[in-house]
Amino acid sequence: MITVTRPTFVVTEPADDAEHETEVVPGEEVVVVEEQGEWARVLVPSHATSKDERGYPGWLRADAVGEGTERIIVTAVGVEALLAKARTFLGVPYVWGGTTDAGIDCSGLVLRAAEAIGVRVPRDARDQAVALEKVGLDEVRAGDLYFFANPDGRVTHVAIAAAPPEPDGARPMIHADGVKGLVVEEPMPADRAAARVSAARL
Repeated sequence: MITVTRPTFVVTEPADDAEHETEVVPGEEVVVVEEQGEWARVLVPSHATSKDERGYPGWLRADAVGEGTERIIVTAVGVEALLAKARTFLGVPYVWGGTTDAGIDCSGLVLRAAEAIGVRVPRDARDQAVALEKVGLDEVRAGDLYFFANPDGRVTHVAIAAAPPEPDGARPMIHADGVKGLVVEEPMPADRAAARVSAARL
């Protein structure tokens, strides 16, 4: 467990003049999900919010965070571990609601891949799309997630970016494909690209 060592505001951006979101006090638990110089992006589990079911998200000064083990920072090594775990499921049958190598669905694949690097995500794709940090579709890097929706805008599918977009526009991804009936790694098919609505970062 990591706790805060002094009263400090959790803010929207890693900047001293950023807007205050909430305030934490000494002894209050936080989970560090990213470190950026003098700043740490955290979740505050005791501050419930619709912004993230895991806890209130935001940034605080890293020197306000004590030592501990609850750091789930997705570093380059973490990305490789995430992708390596996802690839262990290649060829596994698509099974709605599945989360094992006996059968797995698209959000179950994300759940298990994220779990391998200590990141806890919601179970369903539409909830993952809401809970995770959004990134621009042109800012996607390996390990990020693509979300796809049906015509009414409801998110129905998620895939893991296997690499950043390539110069020719191809977007390599790993996903449990209900149409093909198994987990595959492939360039994003045209029909998926047409249904792509957003991207997010663990």
